[in-house]
Amino acid sequence: MKICINFRDELHILDLDKVACFQAEGNYTNVLYISGQKQTLSIGISKMEQVIKQAYPKGVRSPFVRLGRSVIINQAYLMSINLPKQRLTLADYARHGYTLTVPKQLLKNYKEVIKTLYQKDEKNSNRT
Repeated sequence: MKICINFRDELHILDLDKVACFQAEGNYTNVLYISGQKQTLSIGISKMEQVIKQAYPKGVRSPFVRLGRSVIINQAYLMSINLPKQRLTLADYARHGYTLTVPKQLLKNYKEVIKTLYQKDEKNSNRT
């Protein structure tokens, strides 16, 4: 899925399927692609979060989730969560990846959400 972000002097095309995460940097947002490329947008992360939500049609769940004030991750690339080290790893299981430092409480809460989600999926698949 691609989106177009148009500013007065700039136009950016983002391929959301290839975005690993968005990171806040003051009034700017860094777009980190799983391939290692980086784009900086002159838009705050809250506004970026709204743009992402609007990009997906009703009934289609976005793979993006905001973790705290400064990062939005693409859950499609979630590889691991390490609570003691406060690390979250996003990877494409090939050769690209990012390790992010996230506050422990946010990671703990997110870990529970993911664990519950996968447990539901396992129960549903056992019924078929």
